[in-house]
Amino acid sequence: MDKQFDNLTLATLVIINNELTTACEHEVKALKYKDLWTVCSQLKIRGVKNATKEQMIKKLVFMHQVKTRYDKNSEMP
Repeated sequence: MDKQFDNLTLATLVIINNELTTACEHEVKALKYKDLWTVCSQLKIRGVKNATKEQMIKKLVFMHQVKTRYDKNSEMP
C-alpha cells in the first residue's frame, strides 16, 4: 500500500462544485486507477472493486457529502 495515502481522511479531499479535484494534495485526474483504488480502500469505502475511475470519484464525492451533512446534523443541540 502506498505510504503517500497513509494519513488520508475525508477531510483531506478537496471538492469544488460537486467535483473532486485533489486527494491528499494529488490531482485526482492524474492518479492512476490503482492509486484511486488505494484512496477508496484507505477511507474504507466499499463497493469499488470493479468500478471505473469515474465511478470511484463519484462515490468519493457522495461519501464526502454524506459525511459533511451528518456532521452538520450532529452539531445541532
